[in-house]
Amino acid sequence: MRRVLQSAAVALALALAGAAAAGPDQDYMLYCMGCHGSEARGVPGKIPPLAGSLARFMSTPDGRDYVLRVPGAASSALSDAQLAAVLNWLAMRYPAAEERPPAPFTAEEVARVRRTPLANVKERRREVIRSLAASGVAPPAEY
Repeated sequence: MRRVLQSAAVALALALAGAAAAGPDQDYMLYCMGCHGSEARGVPGKIPPLAGSLARFMSTPDGRDYVLRVPGAASSALSDAQLAAVLNWLAMRYPAAEERPPAPFTAEEVARVRRTPLANVKERRREVIRSLAASGVAPPAEY
């Protein structure tokens, strides 16, 4: 029995070490894909798309604040550095074609902003989209 427990402990340690070494694509798969889908397109009427939209939100301070405060980001089990890496990976993988790449998130920015979740996500999204349009940024897709 002792040998079985030791083997299980070693297997668990190896699995945790592998999880810690996961890249942003694997973190997306584990923590985001269940809602946003394998191609980050979301679910119409329920879950917003990230593909093509995230980079637009990242282009202004209001948009960046919004992205980090939505429930999936604010309450994610990912560390601040992991969340920054996933968001940056998504913005590069699914860019807004007509826009220049946004400044990447840093772990420090994520830590500073994500601790205050949004009270009304849909209303704040509408406000930010209006703000983006007023700034000359093509509005992200609605959902």
